[in-house]
Amino acid sequence: MPLDPPFQLLLQHLATLPPPAGLAELRAGVLANAALTPRRPVTLGAVRDLTVPGAEGELPARLYTPAGDGPFPLTVFFHGGGFVAYSIETHDQLCRELCAGAASAVLSVEYRLAPEHPYPAGVNDAYAALRWAADHAADLGADPARLAVAGDSAGASLAVACTLRARDEGGPALRAQLLIYPPTDFGGGERFPSRRENGNGYFLTEDRMAFFAQMYLSDPSHTAHPHVSPLASARLHDLPPALVLTAEFDPLRDEGAAYAEALAAAGTPARHLPGPGMIHGFANLTALSPAAAGLMDEAFVWLKEALV
Repeated sequence: MPLDPPFQLLLQHLATLPPPAGLAELRAGVLANAALTPRRPVTLGAVRDLTVPGAEGELPARLYTPAGDGPFPLTVFFHGGGFVAYSIETHDQLCRELCAGAASAVLSVEYRLAPEHPYPAGVNDAYAALRWAADHAADLGADPARLAVAGDSAGASLAVACTLRARDEGGPALRAQLLIYPPTDFGGGERFPSRRENGNGYFLTEDRMAFFAQMYLSDPSHTAHPHVSPLASARLHDLPPALVLTAEFDPLRDEGAAYAEALAAAGTPARHLPGPGMIHGFANLTALSPAAAGLMDEAFVWLKEALV
C-alpha cells in the first residue's frame, strides 16, 4: 500500500528538522514531542504513579486501571526507544488506550537505559518488575491468573525476554504477549529485505538502529543471546500466545513477521498483524492516523480476549 497520508506529511516535516546532536538532545526531544502529540479520548478508572523493585533498585512505574469493578487482568508494559530513550511519560497515551481497549490494568515500567546501563540491565529490570507484579497483583486490583506482557520496539524485545525467562526460571505464568514492531535479530539484519527497503526516510533508520545497538550491547557476543535475538533461538516452545504487529515501512518489518512464524512453527500460538501503510512508531500516533487507530484497536481486542 502507499504510505498512510498522515505519516507522509509527518515524515516530510521531520525531514526539515536537524537530527539531534547527541543522546541528551534525543532524550529531551522525544519528551517534548510526546507532550505535543494529539491524543484520542480515553475513559479510565484511575491512574497513579508508584515505584517497583528492579534488579538493582527502585524503578518508576505507572498503573492504569480500567473503569468498572475489578479485579482486572494485568498487562505489564515496557516502552520502546532503542533501549536508550523514551519513558513512561512518552508512552502514557498508548498505555491509556491499551488499558481501556483491552479492559486490563496496565503497569508501565521505566527500566534502566543504555549506555549508562547496557544489556542485560534492561532485561533484568523488566523481569524483576514482572515477577513483582505477579506477586503483588492483588494489591494492584488485578488477577494474577490473567497476566500478560506487552511492549513496543525495544520494549517488545524486553517483553520477549520476559517470556523466555518466565518459562525457564519458574514463572510467572503468562496468558499473552503483545509485541509491537519488535526487534528480534540483532545479528542477522542482512537477511531481511525490509532493512534495506526501509532503512532511510521512514523515521527509524539503519544508522539509528546501529547507534542503538552500539549503546545497548557492550559485548559483541551479546548479539547472539536469545534475550537479545530471540529469532536465533532454537527454543521458542511453551511460550504464551503472541500477537506481533509490524509496519509496512519499517526496517523491523520482516524480522517481526519472521518471529511470529518461528513461534508458530515451535508450537506457540502466534498471529501476525501487518500494518499496511504504517511506519515505525504508529502505535503512539493513533490520533493522527485512523488506520493506525484501527490496527491498535484490533490488537487491544485480541489481548482482551486472551485475558478473559
